[in-house]
Amino acid sequence: MDDDEPFYSKLNINELPVEILRHIFSFFTQRELLLTVAPVCQMWRALAHDPVCWRTLVFDLSNMSITSETLQNCFARCHLLHSLEIIGGRYSNFLLSAADIQCCSKYCDKVTDLQLRFIKSLDLEMVDEVVRSFPELETLNVEGCEQLDHKCVLRLCDLSHLHKLNISHCTQLVDKTLDVIACHFPKLESLNIDGVNQITDRYDMFILYLITKCLISTGKYVSCRLQIIWSRFTLFCSQIAF
Repeated sequence: MDDDEPFYSKLNINELPVEILRHIFSFFTQRELLLTVAPVCQMWRALAHDPVCWRTLVFDLSNMSITSETLQNCFARCHLLHSLEIIGGRYSNFLLSAADIQCCSKYCDKVTDLQLRFIKSLDLEMVDEVVRSFPELETLNVEGCEQLDHKCVLRLCDLSHLHKLNISHCTQLVDKTLDVIACHFPKLESLNIDGVNQITDRYDMFILYLITKCLISTGKYVSCRLQIIWSRFTLFCSQIAF
């Protein structure tokens, strides 16, 4: 064959091992999988619906097409789901409910990262369902949830595996809420309380108390595993000389 003649491989992409195709498709968004990949052929449709490609889900409730049925259809194909993010806000067209959380747990029992940001319907009933449905949660973000109050945080205390907690801009929280957090989250490594304006200045000492609780002796040094995000007192401690 002439060196200048272009070489055309007869290899069909579908002849690649399934593991390689699955890895390629893992870089697509779920929207791309459904609208672009799935219609190509039966094999690609099966791969597009493979639970391996559905370990992370993000929903923006400002999307007009989102309903409880939409959520259920997605959850039903995501039994390997470990990270779920639902974003609400001022322009949300759909009100998330405790029943939607329960529906998720029915199909997805491996969720360890849950982000319910700016969900205006998040109240004690929904928090109670979150705790019952996902007892193994390691990360919880309830930023900007207006109805989240002290009673809700008391219920969250049953999440004994929690490492990261974001309650920023939850404006109903008060000083005693931080007392609860200090006493009931032994594994906490990251706490975001930015924008919680009802917390008084005396709780600068609360920050120091939490740091003291989380100091781990490592011989020559003392390291702190707790990151606290607060506009009045932002710090990250690591390998502090003792």
